[in-house]
This record gives sequence, C-alpha cells and structure tokens, in this order.
Amino acid sequence: MSSPRSHTRDLLRYLTALAGHEPRGGLFEVRYRAFARGGSDLEDQRARMRRSWHPASAPIGAARAILELAERTDVYIGLAPRRHRHGGKSAIKRIWTLWADLDTPESTGQVSTLPVAPGIVVQSGSAGHRHLYWPLSAPLGIAEAELANRTLTLALGADGGAVVNAATILRPPSTLNHKSTPPAPVMLVTLDRRRHPVEEILTGLPAPAPPALTPRPPPDLVDRSGDPLQVIKPEHYIEVLTGREVPRSRKISCPLHHERTPSFHVYPTPEQGWTCFGCPRGPNGKPLGGDIYTLAEKLWRTEDFLELTRRLYDTFLPASPRRGAQPAAAAAAGSARSHRPRQRPPFP
Repeated sequence: MSSPRSHTRDLLRYLTALAGHEPRGGLFEVRYRAFARGGSDLEDQRARMRRSWHPASAPIGAARAILELAERTDVYIGLAPRRHRHGGKSAIKRIWTLWADLDTPESTGQVSTLPVAPGIVVQSGSAGHRHLYWPLSAPLGIAEAELANRTLTLALGADGGAVVNAATILRPPSTLNHKSTPPAPVMLVTLDRRRHPVEEILTGLPAPAPPALTPRPPPDLVDRSGDPLQVIKPEHYIEVLTGREVPRSRKISCPLHHERTPSFHVYPTPEQGWTCFGCPRGPNGKPLGGDIYTLAEKLWRTEDFLELTRRLYDTFLPASPRRGAQPAAAAAAGSARSHRPRQRPPFP
C-alpha cells in the first residue's frame, strides 16, 4: 500500500506536468462535489459541483486541497491552466499537454502503435479506464490542442466526445473514485518528465474529419438543429452534471434519488438521452427520462428555461457566441417538452 508521502509526490509531479511553463498568474481549477452537513441521502445525491482555485506556479496548494477533498468526495482537475476564475475555454490561453480517455481494451491495445508513447498514464478507478497524457515542449492554443486530441483519439479508437475539449476536467491521481463502495483509488501508473513537440507526437497519424455542426434530427424528437448542446453525448453531460463516470454497462445510481441497485440508464446517442426506471413515473405511466435540459432542470431545480439554458452554455460551451442567449432549437424544445411524446427504445 502506498504512503501519504508517495501520494503527494505523485500528485505534485502530475500537476507540474499540467502546468508546464505557464506564466505567473495561471490557475488550477479544482472541481469537487460538495455535500451538505447533516443532509439527507437524497440531498447528498443532488449535491452540486463546487470549484476552488490555486496558483499553477505553486502546485503544492492545489495538491493539499485535492488530497483533503479526495478523502470524502470525487475530485477533478482542469487539464489546462486557467488565466482567471472561470471553468470554460474563455479562461484558457495555453495548453501544455494533450490527453485521451481510454475506456475499452481495444483502445489500450492501440497505444503501442503511436509514434510517441504517452508520458503520463492514470488509472481512473473504473475497470479498464485509463487517462493518457502527452506533455508538450511548446504550448498550443485551444483549436490546435483540440484538433490534436481528436487526432489521438481517432488513432486509439478512444472517447472522442467532450473529453477532447480544452476545458476538460478529469480525475487526478492520488484521489479516490467514490462511485464504488469502497471507493477505488485513482493511481499514477506512469510519469515521464520528457516533453515532445506536437509534430512529433502526431507524426503519421491521420487527421480527423471535421465534426458535423448540425446533424439531421430524428423525426420523433423536437428539432435539434442549431443547438450544439443537443449533440453532446449523454455519457459526457451526465458525468459533468452528476460527477459520476458512466461504466460500460451504461447504468449508474440515479442522482435524483437514493438507491442501491443502479436504475439510471445512459443511452449512446443524444437523441436517446437517459431514462431512470427507479424514479416515480409521470401521469402517462412512462419512466422519467429526457435530454441534457431535462436532467439539468431536475438537478438544478429550476423551471426558468432561459436561466437553465444560460447555465448549460456556461458549463459546456463557454466560448460560444450564443452563450447567454436562448437558442431557437432550445426554445422550441422548451415549448414542446410537455406536448410532444418521446419514443425511447428499450435499454439493451
């Protein structure tokens, strides 16, 4: 069993790699789930994500905060240093590492085919899940880093959704993954201090196709075109909103009520969304389910659709020029939510 001293050392080495040579004034964003003292199980399930900020030039402060929080809750770190106290891309100027999220044995098997092996490997506390990092000798801007991340995920057959985003948060090593009982350790497997040029890391790898901006909406759901929130994969927005990783079974404990057997099903596509078979059913007798808006509405307990949309844009798309405005498709979804039935396939 590793000692507290080795935990601190591993975490400091990891944070130093993320910070790179960020100029003075850079910040680490530490995000964690806050639980109310004396709260009920239901209130604990709905506990919100909080943030703290620590100088990137002195990682010992962030390390102490992370280790203290990790004893009682899930902790995440922004992988790119922030220039001011904001969790979105608008606070990011330079990115000092590339990263990829491996969640299948097939992806792990592709690592040996890369021109440069990842310098950092973190086991995330979920079976088969690993986070890979490539420290950079020179920083990249947001667009360049996201393209490089997509290139790596394509080569690995890894998760190419929201995890390639410059504002991504992941679990740091030396913490605990509290989604299991007992909590599983998040461990640093490898850390090589060497940094490489991005050109060397991506040598010979095919570039990914540009992402589709307005996929054709399914006929049985409200119009999703023009609303980028509606193309985020459910496993990604559910992890960000609830702080829980989605396992291969695609079932998690519902964040809306206390339960021992997971009943919250996460479907593969935004069109399918999510369904909880343990929540009270609606007047129509159907299980509770929906999309990113439905889940955020339940978790944040708000019926103000404009405020809900603003908060979702601030969380997932902070650099979008439409942030703070209600998208046309979102408005249509809000007005149609109670009038249009949703056809949801049975979970496999």
